[in-house]
Amino acid sequence: MEKNKTGKYVKYAIGEIVLVVIGILIALSINNWNQNRIERHKEKLILAELIVDLKEQSKVLENYIEIESRYYHHGKDILSFYSSNQTFIGSDSIYAKLNSLMERKTFNPIRTTFQELISTGTIGILQDKSTKRKIIQYYNDLERVSMVIGNNNIHIVDAIYQTNILKQILFVWDSDDADFNKLNNTIFDEKSLKKVREISSEIVSKRENTLVIFNILEQRTHIAKLHLESYKTLKSETEKLLSELNTQKNEQ
Repeated sequence: MEKNKTGKYVKYAIGEIVLVVIGILIALSINNWNQNRIERHKEKLILAELIVDLKEQSKVLENYIEIESRYYHHGKDILSFYSSNQTFIGSDSIYAKLNSLMERKTFNPIRTTFQELISTGTIGILQDKSTKRKIIQYYNDLERVSMVIGNNNIHIVDAIYQTNILKQILFVWDSDDADFNKLNNTIFDEKSLKKVREISSEIVSKRENTLVIFNILEQRTHIAKLHLESYKTLKSETEKLLSELNTQKNEQ
């Protein structure tokens, strides 16, 4: 200091500080780069898992579409028969189709990966905000459709159609279920079945009961159509989202 070396020491100190700062910045940059690399790897894995779920969901929806389409066409066939004949009696296939409409399918969406993303908060890893919104909207739509179909099945198919149609129609000799027929043949003889068939035909032929059957059948057919349209819409949305996620995954 006495030899006027103050300037050199100051410059040296500043140089040391600059080197330390540069080192810290480089370390932070490397750390951020490494963290970003890890997150992009996780994002790719997330996209791959979502793609697996969507592919499986698409197959499931295809099956639901086939089932609801069968319900819908069975309902239309019976209503067309009535329109032409003014009765629900006279065709063996009518009873089998009425019977089939007592069935209904519960819709259980495949949401495994999405639920995990939401519960762990890792959905934030997805960079593309537009895609993130589409994913959330898609699974909200799945949940909404599942709730609507579940309510329709419980309050209309079960509570109204099944409850009322069983009071009108005898099904024991028209079922395609081999085990069911075997059970009936074990319990009932032909004379007993014939008597019940006569009672069933008599009930169905009454005008007031015809109106009941017509109303609940029309409602059941309408529900099948609504479910069919919902599944078709979901199938289309599934394919669109699947295509977008595949594109993103391949670009990474």
